Amino acid sequence: MGRDIQVVVEQLNANNYAPIIGAGEGGRPVRLNEADERLSDETFGINQFNLVASDRIALNRTLPDIRKHQCRTKNYLPSSELPTTSVIIVYHNEAFSTLMRTVMSVILRSPKENLKEVILVDDFSTRTFLKDELDKFVAQLSVRVKVIRADERVGLIRARLMGAKEAEGDVLTFLDSHCECTKGWLEPLLARIQENRKAVVCPVIDVINERTFAYQKGIELFRGGFNWNLQFRWYALPPEMVKSRSEDPTKPIVSPTMAGGLFSIDRKYFEEIGTYDHEMDIWGGENIEISLRIWQCGGRIEILPCSHVGHVFRRTSPHDFPGRKSGIILNTNLLRVAEVWMDEWKFHFYKTAPQAYKMRETIDVSDRVELRKRLHCKSFKWFLDNVWKDHFLPQPGSAFGRVIHSKSQIGGLNGCLHWTVPLGESMKIAAMHNCSAVESFDRTEISHSTSRNCLVARTGEPGSKQTSIMMGRCTLGFDIWQLWLFTEEGQMKTDEHLCLSAYQPVQGPRNWKMQLKECGQYESEYWDYNFDRKSFYHRKSGLCLDQPSEDPNDHHARHILQPTLSRCTRGGLDQVNLFTFRKFSKPLKNIGNLVRELRLLIRSLNYIKIELENKFTQSFKNWKAIKRP
Repeated sequence: MGRDIQVVVEQLNANNYAPIIGAGEGGRPVRLNEADERLSDETFGINQFNLVASDRIALNRTLPDIRKHQCRTKNYLPSSELPTTSVIIVYHNEAFSTLMRTVMSVILRSPKENLKEVILVDDFSTRTFLKDELDKFVAQLSVRVKVIRADERVGLIRARLMGAKEAEGDVLTFLDSHCECTKGWLEPLLARIQENRKAVVCPVIDVINERTFAYQKGIELFRGGFNWNLQFRWYALPPEMVKSRSEDPTKPIVSPTMAGGLFSIDRKYFEEIGTYDHEMDIWGGENIEISLRIWQCGGRIEILPCSHVGHVFRRTSPHDFPGRKSGIILNTNLLRVAEVWMDEWKFHFYKTAPQAYKMRETIDVSDRVELRKRLHCKSFKWFLDNVWKDHFLPQPGSAFGRVIHSKSQIGGLNGCLHWTVPLGESMKIAAMHNCSAVESFDRTEISHSTSRNCLVARTGEPGSKQTSIMMGRCTLGFDIWQLWLFTEEGQMKTDEHLCLSAYQPVQGPRNWKMQLKECGQYESEYWDYNFDRKSFYHRKSGLCLDQPSEDPNDHHARHILQPTLSRCTRGGLDQVNLFTFRKFSKPLKNIGNLVRELRLLIRSLNYIKIELENKFTQSFKNWKAIKRP
């Protein structure tokens, strides 16, 4: 468990909550002595956070008021005119101190008139302190606390549905089991739902450090989205949205998706739109499913910057997926999302998740499809066009595929431009690395003609924006780190909403280096593709994507190459990047467009012809060599 630490049963069932006066107060970090530090390392794997530090903090510790001053003076309706809420918290083998600190923060920082109840749903915990000891503790609290226990492990989704079924409040508020609510967290959520019962509202999620339990203010100017694998991601607000908030920073932030752990929703509206998809198992993908359903069926998702709730972010979950592999469960859940809500865009998801595609015949989503029809829900295209306009899914006029530099060879094999994080580094750099040959689900390329190296992007930690670019061997399958979206406007995007860009570390006409950074419509992000020269032209620098060079920092002989920018040339192979197929093109409106499209098709066919001839010639030579006596 965790760091392969063997934890005895006594440790797992021990509730060692023993607060020290002043520890963690004001949201400050907890400092442990040497003995406690050793103990915290030994027990870290139990919950994937510092259990010793948590046990030293009082359940009612104070937190800083981190709201903007405009939020502190903002007037809401009187509590008597706001709806009531049932706060639902699902837990499985949660630490006593973090679970009860969550409950206490809800009770102490919520208007009593509006807090109808707290509902704790025990998803088949095995810890002894989460049974009688917990029941006795919550029975003494000033607010009604219901404890519901599952007879078997049902997972987050079904456990939340158990809690919702028992709720009596006007509004359902879902929280994770390791949170802390701050002053004034609830009023903005209830007031917004009072204004619009179809608004599903989320607090700004602050960070509680998993090692020190320091309370750190979250970034308010972020909203939710998802990558090509349908994994939730946070993305910065586009510049126009940031500008529009200058006069009133307290107004709601419209968000395409929500993280799913912390939100409030009108109870009757939750039932009207179909609650959760009860066929989804354990957890994973349910937040994307309900987000698309809310938007496409007439609701909206908002983040309220005046509501702040802290959350312990763990690098990995300490819990397993009972009876099934996590990959199968997640693919099944996401498959249900794609089949019901994404229309023709589901095939783009299948390109990046072939295992999910193979499972299509094993699921039945007819009831959810019928729900969509009954609610008269809009299309996924409507969602992209109206809710997430700056998305990075393939659109008409954009190209999707690889950037292959063909002249360079890495270890005797083709190479692709991709993104990665060098060990111990945080700088987003450009490099090339070997590509592998695997079966293609669907092939679309931006390639270089002779070296067969591909532009590749990789991240480090899941969800990390710390990335780098390199050239490596090209795959024929849909490996996300080798796939790029070349937009009609000229941006080269990854599935993490990062743009291929360039900067000048030292002033000079040719001192430009490539990097990945979050797309923000900066001048340094835009490229043109010249179909005659088959080269990428960087608009700001006036340079072209060129043959990669050896990475001087590659001390481990990993054959990493750095893509470069240099003066554009005619006729040379160093800057040839073949663009062999445009998958997503606009409808043809006139004969001129038709001619241009035909020319592109002819170029692509000529390239394929040359490639096949070269391969045939090489194969024939190899055959002759084998047959030669």
